[in-house]
Amino acid sequence: MLDRFMKRDKESAPLNIKTYFKATVCLASLAAVLRTLAYFTSFDAEIGYFNESFFVTLVNWLIAVTCVFVLSGFVFISKDADLSHKTDNGANSIFFSATFAGFILLADFAYKIITIAGAEKFSYYKMIFSSAYRSDNAYIIRVTAIIEILGVLASLLAAACFFVRASKKPNAKLSAWLGFFPIIRALVGVAQMYFDMTVQMNHPSKLMLQFALISVMFYFLCEEREYVSEQHARPRRFFISGCLAYLLSFAGGFSEVIGFFTGKLSEGAFCVEAFLCFILSFYILARINSFVRCMPAKSSAEVVAEELGTETVESEASEEKIDE
Repeated sequence: MLDRFMKRDKESAPLNIKTYFKATVCLASLAAVLRTLAYFTSFDAEIGYFNESFFVTLVNWLIAVTCVFVLSGFVFISKDADLSHKTDNGANSIFFSATFAGFILLADFAYKIITIAGAEKFSYYKMIFSSAYRSDNAYIIRVTAIIEILGVLASLLAAACFFVRASKKPNAKLSAWLGFFPIIRALVGVAQMYFDMTVQMNHPSKLMLQFALISVMFYFLCEEREYVSEQHARPRRFFISGCLAYLLSFAGGFSEVIGFFTGKLSEGAFCVEAFLCFILSFYILARINSFVRCMPAKSSAEVVAEELGTETVESEASEEKIDE
C-alpha cells in the first residue's frame, strides 16, 4: 500500500517542476523565433495580417499547444502543500531584471507626461470633457482619455514597485501595496489596445499582446499573494501563471519588437506594450527560475514515507533484540 502511494506521489513530485520549467523556456524560445520568422516570410504590412500558410498555422498551433501544456501543470504538478513558498530575492537575475523593468516604466511615465502635458493635448482633454462636446463616439473617446491618464499614474507606481522588489530584502507591506500597480498597468495596456479603433479588433499583434498582458496580470496577481502572507500564497498557481506569462510575453514581445524595428510593423502604441512585455518576461523568468531553484529536493509525502520506513526498520530491529 505504501509503495503504491509513493509511486503515485513521485509522479506529481516537485521535481517535475524543473521539467515543466525547462520545457516551457525551450518552447517559448522556439515560438518567439518562429513567430519572428513568420513576420519576415508571411506578413503583409499593407493589410496588417499574416498570409495564409502552413508555417503561420504551425506557429499558432505551437503557441496554443504550449499554453495547454503549461496549464496541464494543474493536473500533473503536486499540490501547494508540497511546494516551497520561497524565492531568492537576492539573486542577481531578479535585481537586474526588476531594476531594468523599473527604468523602462519610468521612461514610459516620462513619455506619457510629455505627451499629455503638451498644450495641444491639454486643449483636447478640455474639449472632450466639456458638457458641450458632442460626438457619436464621445463615450469611447472619454473612456480612452481616462485610461490614458490612469496609465500615467500606474506606470510611475509600477516602476516604484519594481525598484522595491529589486532589493535583497524588500519591505513586505510596501511591496504588497505597490504590487497592485503592475496589474493596473497591464490592464491599462489591454484597455488602450481594445479601445484603439484605428486598428482592427482581430489584428494579430493586437490579439497576441492582449493575451500576453492578461497573462502578465494573472501572474502579478499570484505574485501579490506571495507578498501578502504565506497563508494566502498559492505556489502552484504562482509557478504555472509565471510559465504562461513568460511564454506569451516573450513569444509575443520579442517578435513584435523585432517586427517594429525592422519596419514590418508600424503601430507605435503596440511597440510600447510589446517592449514592456519583452522586458517583463525577463523579470518573470528570473522569479520563476528562483522559485524552482528554492524547491525542496523531496516532497512532504516522500519525507513522511521515509520517516515511516525508518521507524519500521527501528521497530523490527528492537523486536529482533527482544527475541534474542
